[in-house]
Amino acid sequence: MPHTKWTYFAVRDRASKPASRQKVSRQLEGAATRRQILVGALSMAAACALSADATAAPSLVTNLREYHETLARLSPHYQAALVDIGAEWCAVCKTIDQKILPDPGVQHAMQRIALIKVDVTRMDQTSRELLRYLRADGPPTLFVVQTESGREYSGTRSVGSVTARDLIRRLRPFA
Repeated sequence: MPHTKWTYFAVRDRASKPASRQKVSRQLEGAATRRQILVGALSMAAACALSADATAAPSLVTNLREYHETLARLSPHYQAALVDIGAEWCAVCKTIDQKILPDPGVQHAMQRIALIKVDVTRMDQTSRELLRYLRADGPPTLFVVQTESGREYSGTRSVGSVTARDLIRRLRPFA
């Protein structure tokens, strides 16, 4: 460690060092402090970016266990989540995914709301169990839940086709 000698001088009384060494010592002390601040700031920024990315990405669930795990994972970061029940074979679901959710107004309304995408493409026993639990007949269905309890907020459910304007209106109380 090349700075060990100068760190030692920083600990000693400055009056006992020659003036030239005091100056170098002060410069190294300042550089170490700036370095520590820079490393700390970069570490904090990276941690925030990673945690934001982890929670901001839509969560895909296909069964009841994954749904509950997703709510538990999101609850420390989000108060509400938009549940989007869809399937690959659902034409209206594709419109919602490709046109409604990417709409700038919807994106703005979703800044503080997580997105949980429920995939029931297979429509097997697991999918039907999840649909029963969510009280949905099938896709497309959208509604907002409280992440901590999983309770659905009244007046947020939409079944079938939805416009960006209607979805924004339903999300507005949570934005």
